[in-house]
This record gives sequence, structure tokens and C-alpha cells, in this order.
Amino acid sequence: MLYVLYGRDDFSLREELARIKGELDSDGMLSSNTDVLDGREVSPEQLMAICDTMPFLSANRLVVVEGLLKRFDSPGRPRRGARGARRENTEALERWLGLAEYAQRMPSTATLVLVDEELSDGNPLLKAIGSVGQVREFRPLRPGAVLKWILERAQNQGVDISPAAARLLADLVGNNLWLLASELDKLTAYAQGRRIEGADVRALVSEARQVSIFAMVDAIVEKRAAVALRLLRQLRTAGAEGGYLLAMVVRQYRLIIQAREMMTAGLSAREMGQRLGITSDFVLQRILDQAQRYSLPRLKTAYRRLLEADVGVKRGHYDEEVALELLVHDLARI
Repeated sequence: MLYVLYGRDDFSLREELARIKGELDSDGMLSSNTDVLDGREVSPEQLMAICDTMPFLSANRLVVVEGLLKRFDSPGRPRRGARGARRENTEALERWLGLAEYAQRMPSTATLVLVDEELSDGNPLLKAIGSVGQVREFRPLRPGAVLKWILERAQNQGVDISPAAARLLADLVGNNLWLLASELDKLTAYAQGRRIEGADVRALVSEARQVSIFAMVDAIVEKRAAVALRLLRQLRTAGAEGGYLLAMVVRQYRLIIQAREMMTAGLSAREMGQRLGITSDFVLQRILDQAQRYSLPRLKTAYRRLLEADVGVKRGHYDEEVALELLVHDLARI
């Protein structure tokens, strides 16, 4: 059996991989019959030989290959001296295209899982093997789906959480499923069988204020004005300084503008991350997603509105709290 699991939602992808492992491990011997391979290094011959090897004292062998498909994704803007590398890549692809035929005669004892990050629609190897295996793409949850995810996960785990607490958790953490799952586990242990309420979330969610600041900024950029205003008021009630909140919004828009300019120039995601000084893949992808929502003229309009708010507060034209709420409202409409 061949599976292809790919996409930016690494949490759901890994959960699906764990589910596949659980189904195969009927005799408790799968760990001794599991191979995890680097797709950038393994050859087609090596992979097929491993899949052909009979499992030891078990009914199944699991072979997981990380990053193979990404090798053949559509390249960005051509670079000097890249002709030789492209030729080598083309030759390698020709060798790997035989995987589609091999998958149909692979031993029934073998399960091959190709795991990768986000891929382009035109990925040639994905196209070749897509019809002979089960292909699943894992995309990040849309903001409106996070609350439903929390409630469903809590229900599946036998956890009682109030809708208000789930909504607060969604507002604070956003769609980072790794962090959401971790915080929900901590809240479950903290509640000790009783219903999880909003007070529990406020008391326990790690670095809640910092997380909610980023959630507020994301909500502004993604035009979720009601959520952004609610988070702004919660932060102000908790004692967050208005100047700091404004600075965080300015910083995010500055990063988005820079990212948009670099995308227009054809730079790769890795290059953009280096130039922006961002080391987290999750944070970088979030900024790139947000940059794609806006044209440069609209981003510049937003930035001018930020400057107006900053000047208005410093010159005493507006009360800080009123200025921030007007700013959030205006930015979410651009």
C-alpha cells in the first residue's frame, strides 16, 4: 500500500501517520520493522529493496520517506550556474517515475508512506504516483474552523470544555494545532474531570498575553475585526501598554510589506526567511500567507494609517484606547 501525506498542517499529517502505524501494529512488532528514510538521499533501488524485504516476526513492514516529492517541486526563478543542477534533477526524476509502476507490484506486507511539506500542483512525481496510492493534503485550518476543531477534539478525548472557554483558547492560540493540542492537554489535567471554563484558560495557557497579541495582529491582517477588537480589549484590561500593542502591529505590517516585495522579486521562501530574520517555518509561512492577501498599494495604505495613528496618539489628538480601536477597525477594512 502506498500513501502520500503532504501539506503545511504538520500536526494533522503526523496524526494520520500515527493512525496508519496503529492499524499496522497488530502484533506489537512494527517498531522493529519500520524504516524512516531521507528522500533527499535514498535512491529508487534502495527504497524498493527495503520494501521488498520481508518483515521479521511480523505481518507488516512500514517504510516512511521524508522529503522525496519536494525534490521535484517546481523551482523558483532560474539562477546562474543552475543548469547542471536542473539536468541532474531531471535525470533523477526519470529514475523515480518508476515508483508508480513498482507501487502496483509492491509486496502486500509493505506499506510505503511518502511524507512531505506543501507541494505545487504541478509536482511531476506526485502526478505520476497519485493514481496508484492514497493521497492526502493537509492544509492549515481556516480561522473560522479552529473553534470547531477544539470542540471536536475535546469531545473525542472525553473532555468537557465550555464553548466560551474553547472560543477564548482559539482566540489566544490561533490555528497552531501543536500548541492547541498541548494547551488542551494541560487544561484537561488541570480541571481534573470537571468542565473547563474560561477562567481556566486565562489562568493556565502559557504566555497567554504574548500569544494573544500575535492572535490579535493576525486577526487584524486577516480582516477579522470582531475578533481583533475583542482581543484588544482583553489585552488592555490585562494591562498591556497601548504603545507596545501599536508597535507589534506596525512590526507585522512591516514584515508583510517586505515579504510582498520579495515575493514579487521572485525570492524563495528560504531566502525571504533569512532576509527577514525569521527562523521559524510556521511564523514565516504565516507571514507569506498574509502577504498574498494584499497588493503592495493596499499594504502601503495600511502602513500610512498606522503612521497616522502613531502621530495622532503622540500629539494628543486621540485618546490611546480610542485610537487603537479606530485603527483596528480601519485596518480590518483595507
